[in-house]
Amino acid sequence: MTNRNVAVFIDAENLFKGYGKLDIPDLSMADILDQLERAAAREAGAGSIALARAYADWSALGLEDYRRDVERAGVQTMQVFSVSKAEKNAADIVLVVDCLRAADNLEQLEVFIIVSADGDFVPLVRRLHELDKYVIGATLADHPVNNVLEQEVDQYVPLKIRPVPPAAALQPIFSADPSAPPVKKPSRRSGSSERSQRSAEPVERAEKVVERPAEKSAGKPADKPQRGVEKKAEPARKKGEPRKKASAKVSWHDLAKEIPVVHAGPASSAADYKAIIAQVLSDAKVRSFCDQLADEGGTLPILAMAIKAAAPNISPSDAKVSSMSRALRFALADTEYALARESDDVQPVLVRRNAGPAGMLTDLSLDDIQRGVQ
Repeated sequence: MTNRNVAVFIDAENLFKGYGKLDIPDLSMADILDQLERAAAREAGAGSIALARAYADWSALGLEDYRRDVERAGVQTMQVFSVSKAEKNAADIVLVVDCLRAADNLEQLEVFIIVSADGDFVPLVRRLHELDKYVIGATLADHPVNNVLEQEVDQYVPLKIRPVPPAAALQPIFSADPSAPPVKKPSRRSGSSERSQRSAEPVERAEKVVERPAEKSAGKPADKPQRGVEKKAEPARKKGEPRKKASAKVSWHDLAKEIPVVHAGPASSAADYKAIIAQVLSDAKVRSFCDQLADEGGTLPILAMAIKAAAPNISPSDAKVSSMSRALRFALADTEYALARESDDVQPVLVRRNAGPAGMLTDLSLDDIQRGVQ
């Protein structure tokens, strides 16, 4: 079972440069989600997308056509009507409210992706950090990004437009000439269809879960079975419960800010990545962070924050490794730490090797990494 712990919130107006000057690229929403999912898996060891929403006035010229491509990718389009002339702020406010509601109600969501270059989202990022969420920012690679926002997020992803536009992307071509021939809509691309099938179900489920607080306030029993992104059964949440308690006592993001840069350069190979991780673990601040994290059974996105602080320019992809979880199964092999998880549908957690925890993942050797062993 795939672990779904990523939530995506898209400021569509900002992504496409604003109402009245919309610049929708030859890039399907399915490709955008694929880039985001790969980046989250690579840098934060995250799972896949459980919830994806895009906010805008979708009746605006240009967006009404692109909306169909967005919905085919499994993204829920959130229609925002402004009660004033500030259309932009209306979408921002609804996005922030929904994002914080999801962070509060759905504990299994650990990685939040904000697709925007707008500095107005800095307070949202800081609040998500207080809730010990790993936050990724993203926008199209050629868009200017607010400097403070780029510094506040744990990772920033420049979305790349591919040289050959995918067939599923609707071309937003408009003409003031009423005699101009209508634009022919491209046929659906099989890849986009497949992506939609994979993403539509979790989005639908997450939408229904957000309604839980309203149901409780209406006097409905708290233990009524709910449809949606289901809470894990009580026995499976034994490791999750200490994490919830720990978040009230310690801010992992604040601790990560105290970690100095131990290694400034990138990794040139898998062996180099392993050596850098060993160097990082020799730092007292990093070891203190990891000790506390192992005691609490902290998940991979939290560990990713400490590694990013100590070695900001290393990435498993630099060493030809597909994800952080695989890279750390290799890099932690000769250390006192290891990764473990109870089942395939939960995130790996950091543990102490000598404690012999259940579900400890097997170490990977250099040969395993080179041969692509999973």
